[in-house]
Amino acid sequence: MSQATADTLRPNSVVSKTILVVEDDEVTGSLISEIITQETTHYVLLARDGFQALKLMKEVETPPQLFILDYRLPGMNGINLYDQLHAISELDQIPAIILSASIEEQKDQIQARNIIGLGKPFDTDEFLLTIEEELVDASNYQGL
Repeated sequence: MSQATADTLRPNSVVSKTILVVEDDEVTGSLISEIITQETTHYVLLARDGFQALKLMKEVETPPQLFILDYRLPGMNGINLYDQLHAISELDQIPAIILSASIEEQKDQIQARNIIGLGKPFDTDEFLLTIEEELVDASNYQGL
């Protein structure tokens, strides 16, 4: 009998999902993408700012199942980007995680939108667990 591993116990680990990551810092964006792709079966779309993310969402055939947004972005912050993404009917039910070094300052805005907020730096295990929980909740809500 084979022994169960953390990978076999991870919810939805067999079903790949697409995650949009918007992070202007190249090193941090690469790190987030690497964590997700190495520790899960999910695919990452990476944008460097809100404008690139909005353009990308017009070009993709299938929308992502989760947004991971940095709060401090050039031109618009992560909350503004979330609002613009959710104004698009095909994207209005997609959950989001906001990452910020000053998460407490955005607490009211984050709670008002029912977004998950994680501080930077984040714990990798907590980050991955939060991603999986958000994907499961979204699948349950959307009946996927």
